[in-house]
Amino acid sequence: MQKLFPLKKDFKSIFIYTQIILWSFILFVCLFFVGVNYGLLGKMPDLEAIQNPKSSVSTTVYSSDFEVLGSYFTENRIEVSYDELSPYLIQGLIATEDKRFYSHSGIDLKGLFRAIIKTGLLGQDAGGGSTITQQLAKNLFHKANNRNALKRTFQKIKEWVLAAKIERTFTKDEIVNLYFNTIAFGYNSYGIKTAAFTYFYKTPKELNVQEAALLVAMLNGPSLYNPKRYPDLAKERRNLVLSRMWDAKYIDERKFKEAEQSELKLNFHNPDFREGTATYFREYVRQELKNWCDKNKKGDGTSWDIYTDGLKVYTTVDSRMQKYAEEAMKPHLAYLQDAFFKEWKGKDPWKSGMRAKPDLLNKMMRQSERYAGLKAEGKSDKEIEKIFNKKVEMTIFSYHGENGSYNVDTIMSPLDSIRYYLQIVQIGFLAVEPTTGEIKAWIGGPDITYFQLDHVKKTTKRQVGSTIKPMQYAVAIDRGDEPCTLIPYESAQFDGIDASWNPDGTGKWAEGELVPMKDGLAFSDNKITANLMKKFGPDALVQLCRNLKIESPLQAVPALCLGVSDISLTEMVGAYTAFANLGTYSRPYFIKRIEDKDGNVLAQFGEQHEEALSERTAYVTTEMMKGVVNKGTGARMRSRHGLQMPLAGKTGTTQSNADAWFIAFTPQLLAGCWVGFEQPSVHFLSTNTGQGSTAALPVVGEFMRKCYNDRSLKLSRQDFAHPSDSTMQINFDCTAIMPDTTGVQTAP
Repeated sequence: MQKLFPLKKDFKSIFIYTQIILWSFILFVCLFFVGVNYGLLGKMPDLEAIQNPKSSVSTTVYSSDFEVLGSYFTENRIEVSYDELSPYLIQGLIATEDKRFYSHSGIDLKGLFRAIIKTGLLGQDAGGGSTITQQLAKNLFHKANNRNALKRTFQKIKEWVLAAKIERTFTKDEIVNLYFNTIAFGYNSYGIKTAAFTYFYKTPKELNVQEAALLVAMLNGPSLYNPKRYPDLAKERRNLVLSRMWDAKYIDERKFKEAEQSELKLNFHNPDFREGTATYFREYVRQELKNWCDKNKKGDGTSWDIYTDGLKVYTTVDSRMQKYAEEAMKPHLAYLQDAFFKEWKGKDPWKSGMRAKPDLLNKMMRQSERYAGLKAEGKSDKEIEKIFNKKVEMTIFSYHGENGSYNVDTIMSPLDSIRYYLQIVQIGFLAVEPTTGEIKAWIGGPDITYFQLDHVKKTTKRQVGSTIKPMQYAVAIDRGDEPCTLIPYESAQFDGIDASWNPDGTGKWAEGELVPMKDGLAFSDNKITANLMKKFGPDALVQLCRNLKIESPLQAVPALCLGVSDISLTEMVGAYTAFANLGTYSRPYFIKRIEDKDGNVLAQFGEQHEEALSERTAYVTTEMMKGVVNKGTGARMRSRHGLQMPLAGKTGTTQSNADAWFIAFTPQLLAGCWVGFEQPSVHFLSTNTGQGSTAALPVVGEFMRKCYNDRSLKLSRQDFAHPSDSTMQINFDCTAIMPDTTGVQTAP
């Protein structure tokens, strides 16, 4: 035995040797972690990087009533403070992920050894050994697990060091807050604020216990526990979080049972820019904001980035009004679409009418990306034609889409799909506050996924029809005519190249009859309007339109008074602000201010006004436009939509019923709507369907009805303001006029 163990049993020596080995190991471990901190296993983030983590923060667009309209992002992330978190979120996180969070210093040794022994040695599911702080370190600096076991081990060691540094740098509350701001929840939603908005359309503070538990449950696997795709798994995991909250005594048994038995109730809003409300408006804001970012610099000289710098954009749009506009649009366009297909069944609308283009379908095919791609492959025209006529499976747009969407699965040839999309009814809608110019609602089209052309933007122009007539009547008022000035109901005779121009009237009066001017506007009569054009000339109308900030090209020809020029909806709505506002033009604008992610104001935008008309001219023209809705072409605003407040407006219909317009206003709200098709050669067959009072007015009428029924909007029903000159006498009662056979006569 002594030969095997030559050394005597010296317990003191063994103890010394053991101490040396132990302290050597401890020293080695300490030196190792010091080495890790200084880059032994790769570069480590410095203290500044930990204190100021560079997470991409999405730019958020807010409505004037402080609702989130949408965001622009690389990672859709909106940061929140600790005070903005529901206590259920904090409790659920700690109970589920790290119950000793408040007692450890970043690494939970007890939990780590438990995970090693139970999971590693016994093969039992004991959960991970990572603390919330370690998970935060990974979220900040190691976005994904390394597939290589050795490299992942090194990554894990670095996370321990980072966790210790984080614990020394931040308070526990700050760590929880940072964690919730960095975690991913699927659907490109990063951070708890975006997740709460995406899944429940709430702020994190508003989440109830079961909603908070569901979001905490998703931390373990956003894809696996996606409540939209796998509701049963998500509910099971949510209930596990709830049970741990009960075990930790964060909630009592009654609340636990109620929450556990509750069904998943989502209010899902996809953060994709093509989803949600005000999609065309948000895209326009994105374009304008990107231009602003390119021209403005940060303190370090670099340009702002709308996708990563967390800007806050406060707009003028009211989320309630935007909602009412979209609600007014959808059912009406579905009705118009059905009527259109019924009118043109078996025929191509672009092959007839004053703006017919018989070759339109072939032209659109040749302009398509599919055609260009096939040509690039060397396909012959005959081969391409065969491909375009072969039926394939596809998803198309429809106002009667499935499951509340605009999507319908069908089988159709590519050529037939072009034919189909040419016939989809389009819309442009814009509402502003006339006294300030603030844009309150914006609809650029039916669905931005399928139709990218925005019919509100200034670059999109269409013939405006009779909506330009108030400008012609304003010319007459400005030059001394009165509402009761009598105009002969007869063809206006023009010299030169316009000698043959002879627009038809409504037939409401006998040939040669003298008609009060205000009735000519109320019933939108072309003969009366043409006689006013003859009386004052085209140049006067062009100049007045310029005063109203209409910048589109205008030809100084007699037909201008009937709206043959192409003008944008934004320009027309802007021009009408002067009528509603006693002659003061209010420039439509849509952004109030831009802030950085910390709330520092970077830019402010405000009202811009300019005197465009005299008070008298604006007031008298507006009073005459009241006749349009009281007894004329816009009377459905009263009879069908029940609007009883002081209201003025004007309908518009263009040649071949290609463009339908209606613009209406009260002292506080002005709304304009255009309805038509992407190609002007496509048009309604009948005036009964395609005129402004049928195709466009119902959207404005329903929008205004909803707005005025919403008391939270605090819209006044007061009448339009009178001119400041109280001595001004204006006669609107034309019943006492005695016709004078010699011609035009003005009432006393």
